[in-house]
Amino acid sequence: MASVTSRQVMKNGMPYEICLCIDPETKHNAEFLKDQITSAIKSMSSRSRWLRFASPLNRLSDKQLDYLTNLDGKNRMAWCALIHEKNQEKGIGLSRYVKLTEENNVAEFAVTVVDEFQGQGVGYALLKKLIGSAMDNGITILRGYLHPDNKRMLALCKRLSASISTENTVCIKADIPVSGD
Repeated sequence: MASVTSRQVMKNGMPYEICLCIDPETKHNAEFLKDQITSAIKSMSSRSRWLRFASPLNRLSDKQLDYLTNLDGKNRMAWCALIHEKNQEKGIGLSRYVKLTEENNVAEFAVTVVDEFQGQGVGYALLKKLIGSAMDNGITILRGYLHPDNKRMLALCKRLSASISTENTVCIKADIPVSGD
């Protein structure tokens, strides 16, 4: 797959890029991604970590990092949002999906944007990139499990025509249809 970078501008006018999280044509490998994820988690508030992971975690385990960085570009896909700060790339967001083995053409997705950049359109742009990859790879539904208090993510899913259902008191299920629209 060719190196793919998309230049974007946040609502506040700040430039950023969306690129493949792991790309053999760049320095973006699994170790680079692990470092970026670790740094991003540290910069997130405890509330944001709770809304994203439904857990009061302060860091991800090595096993969790290995899981998140085990990407193949088809069944396990991820896009990263980066800014350039002091001649360094700094990860500010990530969208990813993992194809479910028990359901045909369905993948579980997640989006994370660090606090400082939330509400600037980064999550929407990341999710649109993920939808494009899902479509290219034959996935018809992106399924997310959301904390009921994660109103921004719920609104984003609704904006993308998600079917919303309550799984239990702990999470909401959002199925985003993947189509050529």
